[in-house]
Amino acid sequence: MTFRTSLCWFWMMVGGVAMAQSKMVIVDSILVSGNKRTHESIVLREMNIARGDTIPFEKLDEYLERNSELLLNTGLFNSAKLNVKNWGENNQLDLAVELEETWYIFPLPILELADRNFNVWWSEQNRALNRINLGAHFYHTNFTGRRDYFKVLAQFGYTRKYEIKYRYPYLNKAKTLGFEAVMNFKQQRELQVNTVDNRQQFFRDPDKFLYERALASIALLHRPKIRSDHFYSLSFTQNRVDDIVSTDLNPKFFKEGTSLQRFFSLEYRYKYDTRDLRPYPTDGRYFTFEAKKEGMGIFDDLNTLSATLSYSHYFPLSEKWSTGHNLRVRGALIRRPQPFFNSQALGFGSSFVRGYEFYVIDGIDFFLSRNTVNYRLLNKNFNLGKYMLIKQFRKMPFKLYLTGFSDVGYANNPAFRSSNPISNRPLVGYGVGLNMVLYVDKVFIMEYSFNGENESGFFIRTQMGF
Repeated sequence: MTFRTSLCWFWMMVGGVAMAQSKMVIVDSILVSGNKRTHESIVLREMNIARGDTIPFEKLDEYLERNSELLLNTGLFNSAKLNVKNWGENNQLDLAVELEETWYIFPLPILELADRNFNVWWSEQNRALNRINLGAHFYHTNFTGRRDYFKVLAQFGYTRKYEIKYRYPYLNKAKTLGFEAVMNFKQQRELQVNTVDNRQQFFRDPDKFLYERALASIALLHRPKIRSDHFYSLSFTQNRVDDIVSTDLNPKFFKEGTSLQRFFSLEYRYKYDTRDLRPYPTDGRYFTFEAKKEGMGIFDDLNTLSATLSYSHYFPLSEKWSTGHNLRVRGALIRRPQPFFNSQALGFGSSFVRGYEFYVIDGIDFFLSRNTVNYRLLNKNFNLGKYMLIKQFRKMPFKLYLTGFSDVGYANNPAFRSSNPISNRPLVGYGVGLNMVLYVDKVFIMEYSFNGENESGFFIRTQMGF
């Protein structure tokens, strides 16, 4: 029996409640504390318990645990504890929500690698310092106390980039509608101009920028329920490359022989999420569907329509053992060949087969299955005390997992496969890893993996934030 359930029984005895007469409890009030900046209405919106709700007694402990996870998944709190405060007549109870807010303001320097992962930079690019991005960004994850996100970025180094972004999730009284606006501009002196043997081929000109992009987008956010939300966006993108790219290095980089690409795009995303803790889940499901149309007929530079489906399921096998399974599929609904620049498939972002970190597989369609078994070695809370100057970071939750994994992937590359031997065939990777989770949302991954090319290697990755 957990502490929370024991506390419930205590209040029942104090109140003289006979559970033989009733198996339901009523939430009379919810008392929120510790939310110095976050509005109480935002805390209540992110819970699936409300004043007046009737809850089966045997599920009360489960409800308290789940709502603690829901509050942590907002990214606003380092800890969220729910307990029964009082137990009154007629099985009415008060809930106490005790919060510890995280640090919301981050004026931080930028020091990051421009390459797809650490191993590519270390091995293929010989730890080149000119492939590092430097700069500063300021972001506030709770700008007005309503979980609104504001970001300003100025970056130099390998990629020159400027960006401003604002997201406000609660426009209406019911807190189901929001909006997001983004503007950014980037330039690079070096650019991937081709893929040969499934390796990126770069060209650099130290005297001028080979590539620049300008983007502006506006989005409507619709979140009718805690677990599901919808995203609708309209954006305009302008990409430009130097003439040497479009004429000499790769005439199919954009539309045949052109150095300018402009297009409007419409995007719809749906998410359904029941994961316990999003940065490193061990229980729950996560489903996403995305449909994206690039090119609305105003410009004749691009015309794509794609759909992407992803489903993840996490199973707790025991107190320490769990498994995670992810399936991701993307298909092009317009089947004509697309420009090289718009044909990325596996090897970019989070869509890669572990063991193939050095490779990229271009294409218009792909399939990816990733499967992991986790064993939790350690679960502790460290108090850093005076050694941590920022008060919100003094208590550090720390988890350590031993993992085993196996992945299968396939990318369909009808246009650029002649010089890329691992395109259009199954890819298999497997291995073991050690994963560290700090402060709920900062994950450090170390893996040793094998692939279907009879290669093996040690790989390092990080996942920061929600």
